[in-house]
Amino acid sequence: MPQLHGKGRGRLLENAAALYSLQGLNYLIPMAVLPFLVRVLGMEVYGLVAFSQAFAQYFNILTDYGFNLSATRYIAHHREDLERVESMFWQVLILKVLLMFFGLLILAGILLGVPRFRRDALFFLVAYTAVAGGVLMPQWYFQGMERMRSISVVTGAAKLLAAALLFALVRRPSDGLLAVAIQSGGVLLAGVLGLFVALRHLGSRGVIPSRGELWATARDGWHLFVSAAAVSLYTNTNLVLVGLLAGNVEAGYFSAAEKIIRAMQGLISPLMQAFFPHVNAVAARSREAAVRLISRALRWTAALSFAASAAMFVLAGSVAFLCFGRAAAGSVPVMRWIAFLPFLIAVSNVLGIQTMLTFRYDRQFSRILVASGLLNLALGVPLVMLYGARGAGASVLVTETAVTASMMIFLHQKGMHVWLPRSTEE
Repeated sequence: MPQLHGKGRGRLLENAAALYSLQGLNYLIPMAVLPFLVRVLGMEVYGLVAFSQAFAQYFNILTDYGFNLSATRYIAHHREDLERVESMFWQVLILKVLLMFFGLLILAGILLGVPRFRRDALFFLVAYTAVAGGVLMPQWYFQGMERMRSISVVTGAAKLLAAALLFALVRRPSDGLLAVAIQSGGVLLAGVLGLFVALRHLGSRGVIPSRGELWATARDGWHLFVSAAAVSLYTNTNLVLVGLLAGNVEAGYFSAAEKIIRAMQGLISPLMQAFFPHVNAVAARSREAAVRLISRALRWTAALSFAASAAMFVLAGSVAFLCFGRAAAGSVPVMRWIAFLPFLIAVSNVLGIQTMLTFRYDRQFSRILVASGLLNLALGVPLVMLYGARGAGASVLVTETAVTASMMIFLHQKGMHVWLPRSTEE
């Protein structure tokens, strides 16, 4: 664990604990629900559910617009200036609402114009409800203020309620749409509760930002939005490609395997989320101290995530059978292809988000991710057509490896050798 002292260490640990509670529910609840849905809905209907939710994720990326990083970073730097924090809060919320309505227009055009989507239009419309929940949830505000405990309880309660309703009401394959509605409704409820807590914490009656302020905030988040959109080209897009090119059953195999692996990744991500505003605050005082802190974080996260990935590679068959039964045997090869994603993503998170973004290499970070996203598309389309879900797994493994290698090369060129035991800048 990176060595921290005094108040900073206490705040980081408190927020990490809150994020682990929140992230734990984000992953543990789906992991409890996932085997149930696969068995009750069957792989084909479950694949359609997963496909519609993965497609809605594109609109989450649009409405997030990089604010989960750019606004978090801004608030972390200016948290003592409450006037600036309040102004940023309303700027981001207004921009996200505008983007949500823009996204709804795009979705309507796709549903009307593309037969593959029009056939199951209700699934995609209901899944979009979760986008509204993401817009209302100001997690970026609480992360920037390092007060994640404030929303852990209310969002956790909403997710637990949704899980309970799933187990109580979903009984047969024809309940697929109901399953999407319950899950999306849980996200929407969490968003409403999170916004209520934030407004009480701010004590604000609302600030109307100028057009110039909105434009400046949108411009500041642009490169991070491009980065997030590029990331979707080698994360979310793989499931969408499988659904479009290989059908709902293969989409179900890929989604089941990916959710297991992403749950493992969730063991590290809360600490990284809590670490980002903290390392930004440290960097504002001392660049060298921030580099040393990042170096220690990298060693710990790499070791833990590698151990978890290796275990999943070895135990993939047993885990798949235990979670899903024999019906999901097709997910085992996919799990082995993507077993080392938690390790690669943990390392690239430290190199990219914690290092490159902290030191304002937003444009270079964005370029790496755009190039990697295009690489995944170039590999993914033919591989999915030939090998279905397994092809998507192979494509994303190659792409994540390229992301990590590219970030290491860039930081090496800048003399920021955060992977060395006593990292210093040359």
